[in-house]
Amino acid sequence: MRVHRSRLAAASLGAALLLGAGTSLAWADAAVPGRAGGPTPPIPAPVPTLPPTITPTPSGPDITPPSRPGDIAPRIVYLNNAAGLSWTPSTDDDAVAGYQVYVRKDGAFSRANVVMTNVGASSVTATVGDLAGNRDYLFYVVAVDAAGNLSEPSDLVTARAMVEPPAPLPSPGPDMASPTAPYGVGVAGGLSVPGGVTLYWSQSSDPGGSAIRYDVYHRTPTGYQYDSENSIPRAIVSGLVGGRPYTFQIVARDTAGNLSAPSAPFTAVAQPETPPAPCGVVYSATTWPGGFTTSVKITNLGVVTVSGWKLAFSFPLAEQRLTGGWSAIWTQSGKDVTAAAPDWNKDLDPGESVYAGFYGTYTGENPAPASFTLNGTTCAPR
Repeated sequence: MRVHRSRLAAASLGAALLLGAGTSLAWADAAVPGRAGGPTPPIPAPVPTLPPTITPTPSGPDITPPSRPGDIAPRIVYLNNAAGLSWTPSTDDDAVAGYQVYVRKDGAFSRANVVMTNVGASSVTATVGDLAGNRDYLFYVVAVDAAGNLSEPSDLVTARAMVEPPAPLPSPGPDMASPTAPYGVGVAGGLSVPGGVTLYWSQSSDPGGSAIRYDVYHRTPTGYQYDSENSIPRAIVSGLVGGRPYTFQIVARDTAGNLSAPSAPFTAVAQPETPPAPCGVVYSATTWPGGFTTSVKITNLGVVTVSGWKLAFSFPLAEQRLTGGWSAIWTQSGKDVTAAAPDWNKDLDPGESVYAGFYGTYTGENPAPASFTLNGTTCAPR
C-alpha cells in the first residue's frame, strides 16, 4: 500500500489541533517499503544508574568485657615454689588478649608472677611462681581484652606450692593437712543488719586437730573483697548496698596456715538500708528534789520543710508531771506529752532548729524519755 506524505502531515496537524496550542509532536520517518530514504536512527541505550555510596558509620569504643573464666582448679606442677592452675577460656565480642592471675599474700590480693603454659580452645593452664613451698594460697583469674576491659573474676581456688624435689619431713612432721571445705552456706534470719547480711554454714573439720577459723570473701566487679575472720561458722557482713546481690565464698584455715578449698559460691541480697532519721532531738533536764526544768532542741534533718510541727514523747514514769512550758503548746495525757508549734513559729526548714522547754515535777526518779517523734516520724536522739 502506498503512503502519501501529505496524508501523514495532515494527520499530525490534526493531532496537534486536538491537543491544543503549545503542544508539539515529534516523529521520525519510518522505513516504508517502496519509499526512498534511510532507516530510522537507533534509539540510544539507557544510561545505568549507580547505587548511592553508603559511608559506614564509625563504631564506638569497645566497652564490653570478656566473660568470666570458668571451672578454675589447681593442677600439679613439678617446679619448686610454684603452683599450677587451669580454667576454661573466656570469650569476648572481639578477642581475649590475656589473663591476670591474683594471689593472696601477706593479707591482700596482688598480681601474681605467672607463666601461661597453654592457651587452648577448651583449656588454659598457668604456673604461678615466687611462692613458698608446701604452703597453701588463694587465687582468682580475670580475663582482659584488647581494649583493656576486665572480666568479672573467676571463683576462688586454693592451690599448694610445690617443693621439688620433695624433701623428707622430720618426725613428727609439721601439720600439712588441710581442713575440709565449708558447705551449706545460707542466710540466717531474725537479725536486722541494714546494708548487710548474716551468713551461716556447716562447720569444717581438720585432720590435724587444729583450731579452725573462717575467712569470708565477696566478689566485686573485678576481684574479691575480704570481709571478716570468724571462729564460728557464722558471720555478719555489713557495709554493703541494701537491696543489691552479693556472691560470697568462705575458706577454712587452721592454726598451721593450711587452707581448705573455698565453699561453693553463694549469692545473698543485702538487707535494705535504714534511711536516716528526718529529725533530731536533744533533751536536757536540770533536776532538783521533786522538780525539774527541761530544754528541748528540735532539728529538721530532712530535705523538706516541716509545717505545723508537733513533738511527742512519753515519760517513763507516771509520777513525772508537766506543769508548764515555753516556745510551744505543751499538753500531757497520762505519760504522753506533746509540744505543738506556736502560731508564730510553725515552720521548721531543712537544717533549722527550734528551742522549747517545760517545767515539771516527779517523785523518786526523773529518767529521760526513750524516744521522740516529730509529726509521727521517729527522731534520732542527739
